Amino acid sequence: MLERLKALYGEQMITYGSRHQAYWFQTDEGETFGISKEAITDQEKQLLSTLFKPFSEQNMFWFSPAEKNWYQYFFANAPLVNQDNIRTIQGHFFKMEHVPEERQAIKEAISGFFKRPLVIWYDRDEAVIIHENPAPFLSKKRLAELSDALTSDFLANPVFFSGQLHHVNASLQERITFEKRLFQYVLANGDREKVTSFYQCLPAFLLKNPKETAVGIFSDAIKNELSDSEMLLTIRTYLKCNLNASLSAKHLFIHRNSLQYRIDKFIEHTAIDIRQFEEAAAVYFIFNLYSNMPK
Repeated sequence: MLERLKALYGEQMITYGSRHQAYWFQTDEGETFGISKEAITDQEKQLLSTLFKPFSEQNMFWFSPAEKNWYQYFFANAPLVNQDNIRTIQGHFFKMEHVPEERQAIKEAISGFFKRPLVIWYDRDEAVIIHENPAPFLSKKRLAELSDALTSDFLANPVFFSGQLHHVNASLQERITFEKRLFQYVLANGDREKVTSFYQCLPAFLLKNPKETAVGIFSDAIKNELSDSEMLLTIRTYLKCNLNASLSAKHLFIHRNSLQYRIDKFIEHTAIDIRQFEEAAAVYFIFNLYSNMPK
């Protein structure tokens, strides 16, 4: 069959070694091939999709049982089977041009930065790393180091986007779906930094999409911290004092160590490092946004 397709499409039939824009398919025997998008009609694509498995539809062969479980929950609307009683997760989306044969090597590279990473490919060049019970969470600096490592090893230019820290509950699927949408917005708009975050990108997205504003887009972790009056006052004061811990402690009439304890607690519970300017600016934005949102 593949020889006949090769005769039909000639050089427009692409192998793994190419990164051209193509529609990818896989045979029952596991052979993967692509047809250049310029060479295939919609009718031909539909016919090939009935004969072969489109590669953009996930092949469960690549997944561990845990990865398959998360994929089906997030992208196939299946119920979550939380056998390990995972309490919290954080998703790190990334886009990276590669050939499918490199996926195991990519996962091994990621393993140097995450403990037991779950890498879920949901599209040809896009995936999300599910970090279960992140303690500690992976910092932006470490993600940048991972990006550099993948660039060096695979001659690629990966783009990373860190989502929120989420409790595993009934709202999780909707929030991860929103984060994936925000990642698509990041990829489609403006200059791409190699590492960005949900909180960093949210202000620009909401300015262009004001109707998206809703309390439900935020994780329960950040909402819980906002509902704690002592923590809210502490973080507001810290931001107003330009991230100066000594000055903030004086304004709050507490010891500097007490302030540091509260800041560390906020970071641990939200995965937002407010000691960094960009993250702190995002929290300031969220505070003001939250206070004007319909509850």
